[in-house]
Amino acid sequence: MTEILDIEENYKSQLDNIFKNEDDFNEIEVFDRGYGIHKSILLNSILFVGINPSFSGNDPGSYFIHLDQEGKTEKGETFPYFKKFVDISNKIGLKWSHQDILFLRETQQKSIDKIYNQKNGERFINEQLNISKDIIIKSKPKVIIVSNTKARNYMKGEMGFNFEFDPNLGTQKIINHSELENTPVFFTSMLSGQRALDLGSYERLIWHINFVLEKI
Repeated sequence: MTEILDIEENYKSQLDNIFKNEDDFNEIEVFDRGYGIHKSILLNSILFVGINPSFSGNDPGSYFIHLDQEGKTEKGETFPYFKKFVDISNKIGLKWSHQDILFLRETQQKSIDKIYNQKNGERFINEQLNISKDIIIKSKPKVIIVSNTKARNYMKGEMGFNFEFDPNLGTQKIINHSELENTPVFFTSMLSGQRALDLGSYERLIWHINFVLEKI
């Protein structure tokens, strides 16, 4: 049986403490939208790391979403964003999970930078990053794929992960957390959308992940 980290059970109260804290965060423009996050993460999987869930005006409030290994919700819905995760997982033969390091719901990433200039905005961001860091550590991924530049910067900065290039693997590895010591990390371009990796780069990424998994 596949082990999981139950995000809803273990982190809902912490998330509610942030997104129901009207005294401190009610002036932040995305606060009223609530948060979005996966219900659980598979341990020892490929962990895809993004920045934050998107938002449309018709979306409901806070939610926990469950996706199966085909990228489908319990209602059978699919989202293009997860299609490449499923494809990589199938080609590598290792199950996948996904974690956005921020839970605020905003389509435009530049809005995240504006939050820092709002009252208690930096604290609002950092409290989310602290939760994500704990989730990533406890998920014990076999390999981490970071396909967003801002997520990479947060991991190297506020989240406090230190990385070192491993010439035997040809990619970065984490060097400062005992639970994730030597975990391979790929910093790559987006896997979907207009700025996604071209086909050749995408195929090389899959080859490289396979190569690394055979080495570790």
